[in-house]
Amino acid sequence: MQVRELKQDEKDLVWRYVHCAGLWRRKRHRTFASLESDLRAGYEVVADGIAVGEQSGEPIILSDAKDPEFFAAIFKNDNSAIPEVRALDLERLRGYIISGEGELPMPPPRLRKPPLA
Repeated sequence: MQVRELKQDEKDLVWRYVHCAGLWRRKRHRTFASLESDLRAGYEVVADGIAVGEQSGEPIILSDAKDPEFFAAIFKNDNSAIPEVRALDLERLRGYIISGEGELPMPPPRLRKPPLA
Protein backbone atom coordinates (compact mmCIF):
# COMPACT_ATOMS: atom_id res chain seq x y z
CA MET A 1 0.00 0.00 0.00
CA GLN A 2 1.39 3.34 -0.99
CA VAL A 3 1.11 6.11 1.56
CA ARG A 4 -0.06 9.42 0.19
CA GLU A 5 0.16 12.79 1.80
CA LEU A 6 -3.04 13.97 3.43
CA LYS A 7 -4.96 16.79 1.80
CA GLN A 8 -5.57 19.96 3.77
CA ASP A 9 -9.23 19.16 4.49
CA GLU A 10 -8.20 15.74 5.83
CA LYS A 11 -5.59 17.32 8.07
CA ASP A 12 -8.18 19.82 9.28
CA LEU A 13 -10.57 16.98 10.21
CA VAL A 14 -7.85 15.25 12.24
CA TRP A 15 -6.95 18.51 14.01
CA ARG A 16 -10.62 19.20 14.83
CA TYR A 17 -10.98 15.67 16.20
CA VAL A 18 -7.86 15.89 18.36
CA HIS A 19 -8.75 19.38 19.60
CA CYS A 20 -12.30 18.37 20.57
CA ALA A 21 -11.07 15.20 22.28
CA GLY A 22 -8.72 17.40 24.30
CA LEU A 23 -11.51 19.75 25.32
CA TRP A 24 -14.21 17.19 26.02
CA ARG A 25 -12.15 14.28 27.30
CA ARG A 26 -9.23 16.12 28.95
CA LYS A 27 -6.80 14.37 26.59
CA ARG A 28 -4.38 17.23 26.16
CA HIS A 29 -1.30 15.01 26.27
CA ARG A 30 -1.41 14.40 22.52
CA THR A 31 1.35 16.12 20.65
CA PHE A 32 2.79 15.65 17.19
CA ALA A 33 4.97 17.67 14.86
CA SER A 34 3.22 16.74 11.63
CA LEU A 35 0.16 14.75 10.65
CA GLU A 36 1.96 12.36 8.31
CA SER A 37 4.05 9.72 10.02
CA ASP A 38 4.40 5.98 9.58
CA LEU A 39 2.55 3.05 8.09
CA ARG A 40 1.27 0.31 10.40
CA ALA A 41 -1.03 -2.61 9.66
CA GLY A 42 -2.18 -1.26 6.32
CA TYR A 43 -3.32 2.10 7.68
CA GLU A 44 -1.69 5.46 7.47
CA VAL A 45 -1.09 6.31 11.11
CA VAL A 46 -1.09 10.05 11.27
CA ALA A 47 -0.46 10.73 14.91
CA ASP A 48 -0.51 9.29 18.38
CA GLY A 49 -2.73 6.27 17.81
CA ILE A 50 -5.09 7.84 15.27
CA ALA A 51 -5.34 5.86 12.04
CA VAL A 52 -6.64 7.36 8.80
CA GLY A 53 -7.59 5.45 5.67
CA GLU A 54 -9.97 5.46 2.76
CA GLN A 55 -13.34 3.77 2.78
CA SER A 56 -15.63 4.03 -0.24
CA GLY A 57 -13.28 6.63 -1.63
CA GLU A 58 -13.76 8.99 1.30
CA PRO A 59 -10.87 9.47 3.72
CA ILE A 60 -11.92 9.00 7.34
CA ILE A 61 -10.43 8.46 10.76
CA LEU A 62 -10.53 4.68 11.12
CA SER A 63 -9.63 4.30 14.78
CA ASP A 64 -8.24 5.96 17.87
CA ALA A 65 -6.20 3.62 20.05
CA LYS A 66 -5.93 6.17 22.87
CA ASP A 67 -9.63 7.07 23.10
CA PRO A 68 -11.82 4.43 21.44
CA GLU A 69 -14.91 5.71 23.28
CA PHE A 70 -14.65 9.22 21.82
CA PHE A 71 -13.98 7.70 18.38
CA ALA A 72 -17.12 5.52 18.69
CA ALA A 73 -19.22 8.47 19.83
CA ILE A 74 -18.13 10.64 16.90
CA PHE A 75 -17.66 8.27 13.95
CA LYS A 76 -19.94 5.36 14.91
CA ASN A 77 -22.79 7.57 16.21
CA ASP A 78 -22.67 5.70 19.52
CA ASN A 79 -24.32 8.00 22.06
CA SER A 80 -23.74 5.45 24.82
CA ALA A 81 -19.95 5.39 24.32
CA ILE A 82 -19.49 8.45 26.54
CA PRO A 83 -22.64 8.67 28.66
CA GLU A 84 -21.54 11.84 30.46
CA VAL A 85 -22.01 13.80 27.21
CA ARG A 86 -25.56 14.65 26.16
CA ALA A 87 -26.83 13.44 22.78
CA LEU A 88 -27.37 17.04 21.64
CA ASP A 89 -23.74 17.89 22.41
CA LEU A 90 -22.57 14.78 20.55
CA GLU A 91 -24.56 15.85 17.49
CA ARG A 92 -22.92 19.29 17.60
CA LEU A 93 -19.48 17.68 18.02
CA ARG A 94 -20.07 15.34 15.09
CA GLY A 95 -21.10 18.21 12.83
CA TYR A 96 -18.12 20.30 13.85
CA ILE A 97 -15.52 17.54 13.64
CA ILE A 98 -16.70 15.69 10.54
CA SER A 99 -17.99 18.57 8.42
CA GLY A 100 -16.55 21.67 10.04
CA GLU A 101 -20.12 22.89 10.60
CA GLY A 102 -21.01 25.43 13.26
CA GLU A 103 -18.87 26.81 16.02
CA LEU A 104 -16.54 24.83 18.23
CA PRO A 105 -18.80 23.21 20.85
CA MET A 106 -17.44 23.83 24.33
CA PRO A 107 -17.95 21.32 27.15
CA PRO A 108 -20.18 22.30 30.06
CA PRO A 109 -18.45 23.31 33.32
CA ARG A 110 -19.06 19.90 34.91
CA LEU A 111 -16.83 18.28 32.25
CA ARG A 112 -14.08 20.89 32.51
CA LYS A 113 -13.23 20.12 36.13
CA PRO A 114 -10.24 17.86 36.75
CA PRO A 115 -11.18 14.22 37.35
CA LEU A 116 -11.26 13.02 40.95
CA ALA A 117 -8.29 10.96 41.98
